[in-house]
Amino acid sequence: MGALVGRAFLLGLSTGLFCAGFCLPLAAPVLFSRRRQGIGRSAGGVGLFLLGRLVAYLSVGLGAGLLGGLLTRVWAVKATVLPVVYFLLGVLMIVYAVAQSFPDLGFCRRLSPKLESNWYLLLLGFLAGVNLCPPFVLALAAAIDAGGVLRSVVFFLVFFLATSIYLFPLLFAGGVTHFRVVRAAARVLAVVAGLYFMWLAARVMFL
Repeated sequence: MGALVGRAFLLGLSTGLFCAGFCLPLAAPVLFSRRRQGIGRSAGGVGLFLLGRLVAYLSVGLGAGLLGGLLTRVWAVKATVLPVVYFLLGVLMIVYAVAQSFPDLGFCRRLSPKLESNWYLLLLGFLAGVNLCPPFVLALAAAIDAGGVLRSVVFFLVFFLATSIYLFPLLFAGGVTHFRVVRAAARVLAVVAGLYFMWLAARVMFL
């Protein structure tokens, strides 16, 4: 088990920057655009995002242990799964930016409580966690090779912890969100991120 943990940690640590490059465009605009949040609330938001990722990772780890080699075919369904995931992420980011930018509009006023809720960051984290990126697929293959449900779940748990190290700077988002320019820039970045993920959806679907 010690060798398994070490292998999972090194894989997560070595590929964590790739994971951060995918997750930061999702979590950072949301955390930096929220009003009147301190360090504690931003840390809670990061925790919710990570919890969503953890649920996704452990679910895949459990599936890898139960289904074994059947999941090696998961890459074959990426043309179906990934466009849906990317499109949902794109829509969520753009809707969030619009609701935050125009809070006085009736539609945005009704939508804002849902976007500010814990479920929103959990959902973002979960969708980010099921992204079939190369590090994730490597971890999936290694978890299958580990053999057994417990070993697969442990592998994905350690892999998750190692990749999450690169997201720790987000804990301090609340220290700068009292600046209006920071919040405005974050909302612009949310739109850019949304458009980027929609482009990814189209790229995976048609290329």
